[in-house]
Amino acid sequence: MAVDVNRPVENPVLKGLLSDLSKASQEKKLDIFNKVAEEVAFNAHFLLVADLGGAPLRHNDDGTAVFSRGAQIKFPMLTAQGGEKFLPLFTDWDELRKWESFSTGDVSTIVVSFDDIYAMASKEKGPVVINPFGDVLTLPFDMLSRIKTLKDIKMTGVSPQIVKEQTPVKLGEPADYPRRMTDSIIAHAKRVKAIEAIWLKLMEKNGELSYLLVVDAKGDARQYFKGIADAAVPFLPSGMFVDMVPYTDRFGKSAATGDPFYRRKKGLFT
Repeated sequence: MAVDVNRPVENPVLKGLLSDLSKASQEKKLDIFNKVAEEVAFNAHFLLVADLGGAPLRHNDDGTAVFSRGAQIKFPMLTAQGGEKFLPLFTDWDELRKWESFSTGDVSTIVVSFDDIYAMASKEKGPVVINPFGDVLTLPFDMLSRIKTLKDIKMTGVSPQIVKEQTPVKLGEPADYPRRMTDSIIAHAKRVKAIEAIWLKLMEKNGELSYLLVVDAKGDARQYFKGIADAAVPFLPSGMFVDMVPYTDRFGKSAATGDPFYRRKKGLFT
């Protein structure tokens, strides 16, 4: 969602969810956190305190401004007792003014979206903290990455993450089989004659669990990933996401053990 620079940054929906999360019982926290993550990823914009260092700006008629090439901008960080540094983000000016260092006077800020935040955090793989002096939410970089993956899947149908051959992974069979998800994928695959077979594995990669789908298809299987993902995503269990690889890849062939959950039946004219 594009930001309207002529309106103040407020985020009432996110603030309400953060308040609910801070008061929720342990059983309800995951459900509320998922709503928080979706709001952060798709709708929220945040105030980020910026030290512009006198960087020259070009102001546009629509209220936006553009920094000159090579401008040096610094962002004040918060440091925890253990020494870890956090990038602080604020849902609105009331929350920012709770920071004692900026409680009064003029403060230079920029407005950032989730994609901006992820790009910034990716450089150091560091955490961010939302409203550190209010209903606080800390997001380690691995959680930011998880939200980014889920956003990419929802927006495009496919996560840009690639399973590289040198990446250590563990594969197994899911104990809690996602039957509704596979039924939806099967219904889709039946309509796409090029899809020959699909295997499902539970994959652990870099400490995170996901479903791995190995897709065997005529031609380049990657062209069918989006349709498969569109069928899978509405039935993904909370906190899970999918990776896909073509059967023709070396990793795909090694992962496709056992029977596929879908195989196209060969008819007289197929």
